[in-house]
Amino acid sequence: MIKDLILKLVGPISILIEAYRIFNGTLLVIFVPGVCDGRACLPQQNFENGSTVYRINCGFNLAALLTFMVLYAVEIKREYTLNTYLRVNPELPSDSTTVKAAATKLTIERQEVIHSLDRLYQRAVRFTILVIFMNTVLSGYVIMTEYSNDKGPTLFATGTILIATKIYNILTIGNYDGYVSAYVQKRMEFNDAQPAALAIEAA
Repeated sequence: MIKDLILKLVGPISILIEAYRIFNGTLLVIFVPGVCDGRACLPQQNFENGSTVYRINCGFNLAALLTFMVLYAVEIKREYTLNTYLRVNPELPSDSTTVKAAATKLTIERQEVIHSLDRLYQRAVRFTILVIFMNTVLSGYVIMTEYSNDKGPTLFATGTILIATKIYNILTIGNYDGYVSAYVQKRMEFNDAQPAALAIEAA
């Protein structure tokens, strides 16, 4: 019971923690200061003094951030649904057979809700990775060609590493054959049905 409550609280807290790396990993050129009269430029000054490619890249940065917001919305919905209908039972094995068997204890409608969210999550993951890849390549080009200070490449590398860890995490979860929590650091599989969500009680 306590573990189920902790799992429900971990998601929102993890999102707040991850917000830092997502903002730094998507707004790559917006958060990297240029040089204006010997001082660091504000984002507004960067935009006003930047080239057309820079301004297009700013749009890509914002699109990448928006894409991650959509992914997080799907991720939160998926996590909440898994916590509502399934649970982590330490007394049961966590192999794919057991995990899939746990879902069959639910009503057909609840099973379909979980399957639909998983499919939506996988599509969101693939689209997010595509947008992030394009954003990173374009941002790298702009920073290497239009920034005259040494901080640009360093901050770009830091932001890229921060976002790469999240990409690896969502790619692993999206391709995993089972129901894995997206926010608990130690991998936990939802391998049992919540007693309140059993098909017998829903009938």
